[in-house]
Amino acid sequence: MYCYRPAGQELHFPGLFPELEAFTCPGVAPGPAAPTVPAPRALTSRTQGWVAGELRDVEAWSASTGVQLKVSGVGDFHVTPQGIQCLGGTADRPLTGLERETILGPALVLALAFHETWCLHASAVLFNGQVTAFLGESGQGKSTLAAHLSEAGWRLVADDILPVARDQAGVQAWPHFPQLKLTVQPGVSLAEQLPLSRICVLAQAEVPEIRRLSSGEALQALLRHTAGTRLFDPPLLAKHMAFCAWAAAQTPVFSLAYPRRWESLPKVKELLENPC
Repeated sequence: MYCYRPAGQELHFPGLFPELEAFTCPGVAPGPAAPTVPAPRALTSRTQGWVAGELRDVEAWSASTGVQLKVSGVGDFHVTPQGIQCLGGTADRPLTGLERETILGPALVLALAFHETWCLHASAVLFNGQVTAFLGESGQGKSTLAAHLSEAGWRLVADDILPVARDQAGVQAWPHFPQLKLTVQPGVSLAEQLPLSRICVLAQAEVPEIRRLSSGEALQALLRHTAGTRLFDPPLLAKHMAFCAWAAAQTPVFSLAYPRRWESLPKVKELLENPC
């Protein structure tokens, strides 16, 4: 087992992951294989999700030490607060590409959730010491907007997934996380955690505009745009709900609407730099 520190949490993985190399736990040598996995007790979730390149059936089964994740066409995984174990075969066999994508996808999201670190479907940028996150479904322009801003002097923080957690100072973003669509990881040269200053939910409109959301609208946006929630059991869902309610009251959440055209992006940048 190999130890990495994504999103500020020391987790063990069943092999070397180049995507996590920059977040290796200092001074921790590879350890022995994980102990015997307890038998699953009850089915807590059955859903479909986009995993390892296609829509797959996914089941979550409760176990005494964590959750067993069963992904059709890929395999079974044991996920605990300590890390992720790939089930089936010998402990020293090489992982398949599909297994690696699943481990860095839903399995990692679930392992972080055990530490109450929640992964938003978001891109994020840093400007004047403040982090702005952009929430949205796939295809709504999160990555395009973040890339445009990073080319215009802002700093890219996340491309697709942004881990966040509660802190005494407010909501904290954790940029040390593998952005699987990028070859160069933006979080490597950033601090391990950064205050999250605002959240923008992307929408479409004929004219760029930004509008502060009500607390109820903000709560719904956070709930809707958190990755992996369909795999959470009731206690984890309750913790997630409590975090989202608290975060919606702590951090300004806006609707950012604009036409999906390249020529509108400079105006969007201007709105973000001068929201008044």
